[in-house]
Amino acid sequence: MTILFFIFSGLTSITARLVNNISRQIFLIASILIAIPTLYDWQEIDVYYTTDGIADILILLTAYLLPLCIISNWNNVKNILFYELVLNLGIILLINFMCQDMTSFYVYFEASLAPLFILIGLYGAANKDKAADYILLYTLFSSLFMLLAIALYEVILDNTDYQATSLLVLSIDLQCILFLAISIGIAVKTPLAPLHTWLPVVHSESPLAGSILLAGVILKLAIFAIIRLILPTLSDASILYTPFVYVLCVITIIYTCIITLRQTDLKVIIAYSSISHMSVCILGILSNSVTGITGSLILCVAHGFVSPALFIIFGGILYDRYHNRLIHYFQGLISYMPILSVYLIILSFCNIGTPLSVNFIGELLSISGAINRAPILGSIAAISVLLSACYQMKVTNRLTGGIKTPYINLTADCTYRESILMLSLIIPTIFLGFFPNWAIDLLWDAPSLLYIFIYFTYFLYI
Repeated sequence: MTILFFIFSGLTSITARLVNNISRQIFLIASILIAIPTLYDWQEIDVYYTTDGIADILILLTAYLLPLCIISNWNNVKNILFYELVLNLGIILLINFMCQDMTSFYVYFEASLAPLFILIGLYGAANKDKAADYILLYTLFSSLFMLLAIALYEVILDNTDYQATSLLVLSIDLQCILFLAISIGIAVKTPLAPLHTWLPVVHSESPLAGSILLAGVILKLAIFAIIRLILPTLSDASILYTPFVYVLCVITIIYTCIITLRQTDLKVIIAYSSISHMSVCILGILSNSVTGITGSLILCVAHGFVSPALFIIFGGILYDRYHNRLIHYFQGLISYMPILSVYLIILSFCNIGTPLSVNFIGELLSISGAINRAPILGSIAAISVLLSACYQMKVTNRLTGGIKTPYINLTADCTYRESILMLSLIIPTIFLGFFPNWAIDLLWDAPSLLYIFIYFTYFLYI
């Protein structure tokens, strides 16, 4: 079945190249159909591919964002290779969420770098070579430690299947070694300070589709890796190192929020806000409670809607018109682009976790779980809500308020294509904010099962 994915991708590419005048339409249809094989389970080379509640919600997010990536670059990229790279990146991410083996997870985890590296290297902005090198070197080097941990599992157990490794009780020393090795790879991918420096550079130079997939899905691989590789097997070590990780997350949240206030590039501002939100996700994941882990996954979904939408506004709609992303360049958009301004204001309020948005549900549950686990550090982390409001409101006020600057000409408001993109991301954000149980019910059984073992070890210490 995995081979069928890539046969399908190859046939799509050949068809698009033969019928060049409708190539984008072919890739759009292919990006919608590519989610169908995930409805089935299969086994290949002793690796089983299936899903649970956690994987399902991230697969749905990937399948939802993939067609939007293609539509977002509809007018400004005509090259077929660009759409081939986006489609193959989406396929690799879907398989990554389905595989039930550590080795195959690592293979697809690294394989997702190849199309992203080429995408940024060929279609990025002026500083694209530096950005492509950053993402390759940072992620590839840090993941080697994860590979060593997986090799150690193979030596000890002769198996790296999720189920087989979760049944194994390792000594506390060995758990600590494995935890540290895997955590290095995850800390760079999330990313946590001081290993975060690659993300703003990559986002600012990446093409729009690359930014959407990077912010919407690829950063979530780190959260998914914690759930799959750390929590079931390394439960003692995760409890032992939780205070250290919490301190790192709180430092990351405060540092990135403050540094965001000084940024002038709109895409870099959203990149830094992504780092802050992912740190809150890690606080929830390691809270040792169903509340925290559910909130963390809900916040992942919320961030997967809101952050790509903001990238589309700043790196797509505004950049296509003015070819500039500097915050000082724009002012008074509400007077001549009222529809775009309404979209921006709604998304800004969602991004800071305003009630009735799904971001609020995610942040509330994540920080509640963190406060239950570590009251002082959790309370300090709650400042992220205030700090994110500071930089997001600064951006929104600057862009929408005031009078038109002399540096920009009057341009048309959002086209139908751009409005469809915006509404496709705003509607689920607001809907899930009103009815969060639609997402929570999908996740509920999985975290409960996942945490049976951790609760057991926790009560053992008591």
